[in-house]
Amino acid sequence: MWVERWTSPTGTRRFLTKLGSSEADLYRRVTGLALPHPPRAIRSFGCERPPRRRAWPDERAAWRRAMRLALDGADVALASDVAACYPSIGERAIRMASTWAGGDPDPLLAFLERAHEVGAAGLPIGPVPSSTIADAVLAIADRQVGAAGLPPVRWVDDVVFAGSRGEVARAARAWRVALHDLGLHEHEGKRRTVDVRGTVPAPSLAARPERVIMRSS
Repeated sequence: MWVERWTSPTGTRRFLTKLGSSEADLYRRVTGLALPHPPRAIRSFGCERPPRRRAWPDERAAWRRAMRLALDGADVALASDVAACYPSIGERAIRMASTWAGGDPDPLLAFLERAHEVGAAGLPIGPVPSSTIADAVLAIADRQVGAAGLPPVRWVDDVVFAGSRGEVARAARAWRVALHDLGLHEHEGKRRTVDVRGTVPAPSLAARPERVIMRSS
């Protein structure tokens, strides 16, 4: 196991964790022990979900359909994401997700401790199980916000709330509280509000929030 610095074409710097084959198998196994029945949100996309993964074009198409449905008849849309999502997911969030999933988080936490010793922070960026864990963690926030009346459409850690101004404001507050409970925080610098009603023809509405939410990690 080792960590490499990587810079995206847009200049974003990340530390990617590389695993040997036996380590990759172990990470998958301990993730399965922690999350045998992971919490999921109906309107979340872009994350790995065992036992099978939807083809990438299909996942994108499903996300676009969900966006169009959410934006249909909405007054405003608010787009945001989680600040340093993978590096910020720690023991508290993992234990909460594992409790929801009816699993045992301790083998996973022991694996992550070894990853931290070689320089990874939070969930290792790169290995597939990290995506499964992040989705299970954020699904808790999705469900809590859904109980407030307006679940987000989420691509990994990028979220869009669409509805009336009052609904969106309440959902955004509930999202921040839910993240705080998980030990996470909203990236306030990436929060954007888009006026939807009467400004753009319905078939193209999903394109505007997409440009906002898809540029973050």
